[in-house]
Amino acid sequence: MRRTMLSVYPDLTDVTFEHVWGGNVAITVERTPHIGSARRQRHYFAHGFSGMGVALTGVAGKVIAEAIAGTAERFDVFARLPHTTSTAAKLLRTLMLALAMLWYRMRDWRM
Repeated sequence: MRRTMLSVYPDLTDVTFEHVWGGNVAITVERTPHIGSARRQRHYFAHGFSGMGVALTGVAGKVIAEAIAGTAERFDVFARLPHTTSTAAKLLRTLMLALAMLWYRMRDWRM
């Protein structure tokens, strides 16, 4: 991340990171958020922002709020997006997540 930051803003060479985020990232196969409802549209959900949650969670919240208020056009567009369920991902989820996090941590260490 530091290398990318400096390639865009070279004047920030003296800037250090006080905090970095290393939490789980919910990534869908299609890399699109999964927004929908369950139990006859009484329970709404949004997840799988694939690393773009800062930008997309606000949109998801607004779309769900509109649906609850009775205007579901935008919600229906998101709800129709296809989402693949991967059996391998279910079985190997923790291992795959640990390996991905290790890979990106190693990349960050090199910078």
